[in-house]
Parts: sequence; structure tokens; C-alpha cells
Amino acid sequence: MAVLLVAMLAACSGSDPAVDKTPTEQLAAAKVALDAATSVHLRLRSSGIPESANGVLGADGSGTSAPAFKGTLEARISGFGAKVEVVAVDKVLYLKLPFTTDFVPADPKKYSAPDPAQLFARQGGISSLLTATTNPVEGKKIRVGPDVLKTITGTLPGASVSKLLNVGDTTKTFKVTYGITEPAGELRTVTMTGPFFKGATSTPATSTPATSTYALTLDNYGAPVEISKP
Repeated sequence: MAVLLVAMLAACSGSDPAVDKTPTEQLAAAKVALDAATSVHLRLRSSGIPESANGVLGADGSGTSAPAFKGTLEARISGFGAKVEVVAVDKVLYLKLPFTTDFVPADPKKYSAPDPAQLFARQGGISSLLTATTNPVEGKKIRVGPDVLKTITGTLPGASVSKLLNVGDTTKTFKVTYGITEPAGELRTVTMTGPFFKGATSTPATSTPATSTYALTLDNYGAPVEISKP
């Protein structure tokens, strides 16, 4: 009887393979889940953007694994903020600029903005950040809306950030924090902080490079989405 009791206790205290995954393995699993999603809803927010910098300030819309995207982008262009409707499909970005009625093709690099469709690409998209992260460390759990998220912090090379967002000092590194749902293992949040705007300095002006933050929220995995050329 005593032997049976010991065996039962050992079984109950045994480790759960899902719980014992390393931070690197958890990030890799979250990449698989995101890559497998046929569509995802995205919100992008920013803070600490230098007043002298042009670039994307925010975004809201849905993307597919085509990759494709439709929604809105907020950007600062020549010192002025603008919110524009966007469709990105078949490797072409279309914008409906303020006070216009038609979508026109545009080069995202002209606006220091990412091609929003490429954010959802399996190679070079958001999911690629997960496997590019170095020195990942598991942190505390947090609640975001209805989700309990496991946080993992780490470091991203500037080249990976710049390739994704079309901004970022490629010679520097960026701090990143991921929020991953439990138990589904979906990537829900990505927060990146670092020198996104090379040459920009902090306000008030000093010799210290300006540090900005971009925060992504990803949800509605697999919801029906139709995106076509406007």
C-alpha cells in the first residue's frame, strides 16, 4: 500500500511537458500557431515617437496569410498626422489619402511605414520576430481583457525590426516583450522598445538617441476575412 501511495504521489507531482517548455520553445510554438492562422486582427500603437520623425503611428485592420491586409494606417508625413484607408494585396499597397475617393498604389518606404500585408507573411513577418529573439526569459503572468498571458522578454536585432517595420536602427538592438495566451499558446501582444528613428534625439534635445515603443495586439485568429484589390 505504501509503495502504491508513493507511486501515485510521484505521478501527481510529475512535470507537464507543456509547462516545462523553455522560453525559446514557447516562442517557437507561438510562431507555429500564428503561421497556421488563416487570418488575424491587428492593432498597432506607438509612443515616444520624436516630433521630427516621419513614420507610422498606428494601424488597425485584418490580415491574412496570403499575405494581405485591409484597414487603416495612422502616419506622420512631413510633420502632419494623417489617417488613411489601406488595402495591401498581391505585393501592392493601395492608399485612400485624405480628401480623396480612390485608392492609389503607393510605396510604403516613402512614408517610413511597413507594407502591412508583409506583417502576416510566414517569412519575414511578425511571427519571424519570435524565432529571431535572443536571450528570452519567462516573466510574470498578466491579464489583458479576457486573456491571461504568459510574458516572455528578450532582445531583437535591429535588422529584424527594420525589415519588418521599415524603421529602426539596424546597428542597435531592441527590447521586446511577448504576451502568449494560456493554454492556447497564441501570440497576443508584442511590445518593442528601442531606437526606431536613427539620428533622432530625445526631447528635450540631448545627445541621447530617442527611444520609441511600438505595441502590437493580435486577436481573432482564423476569423472570416475577404481582401481583394480595390
